[in-house]
Amino acid sequence: MGRVRTEAFEILSEVAFLEAASEEGLRRLADASELRTFERGGVLFLEGDPAERFFVVVEGWVKVYKGRADRQIVLHLEGRGSPLAEVAVFLDEARYPASAEAVTAARVIAVPKQAFLRLLEAEPAVARGALRYLAQRQRALIGLLSKLAFQDVLERLVGYLVERLEAEGQGFELPTNAELAALLGTVPEIVSRKLWKLYREGLIELEGRKVVVTEPAYLLARYLTR
Repeated sequence: MGRVRTEAFEILSEVAFLEAASEEGLRRLADASELRTFERGGVLFLEGDPAERFFVVVEGWVKVYKGRADRQIVLHLEGRGSPLAEVAVFLDEARYPASAEAVTAARVIAVPKQAFLRLLEAEPAVARGALRYLAQRQRALIGLLSKLAFQDVLERLVGYLVERLEAEGQGFELPTNAELAALLGTVPEIVSRKLWKLYREGLIELEGRKVVVTEPAYLLARYLTR
């Protein structure tokens, strides 16, 4: 197995809904896949394009979004080992329901739809894992809709900061204000004002785009009920 195929095999083995796949099944899927590289701002696919493959992030970050270049809602932001557009490949005559763009330089594995469907047919445990994963995706989207409907921008920002802190620890790096606005369903100017408010109150420290949350418990108690 060549270096590219070996890397594809290793990344595919990290995908949650492929955990039950046999080694041989994963190798066949890796052999059918290809590695693609995108600069920041590179488009993986656009809403409405035929969904002929799904993608798995190898390196960097990719956002999946609805909307136009000037106004977007980011549905999710994915890094290493995370799949993109896996839902679309299950549909007949499928088209991507959203768009995807690299927010940093990124490398991804493009997995052909038919190769994936053959794996599902051959290995029912993988199909069950895919169903569980799709249910989790649905729950996450419902959570996003709930936040957009019932939380104000400051509450959504605080929730985002605490989630990043819990996942990555202190000193995590923020996306640009435009990207963060898209994640939070607002505009960059409001993100800038809300970050400045938290900084002025001493609840966060900023060094460039790196953030330290100085009082996580107090921040939650003051601005967010979970």
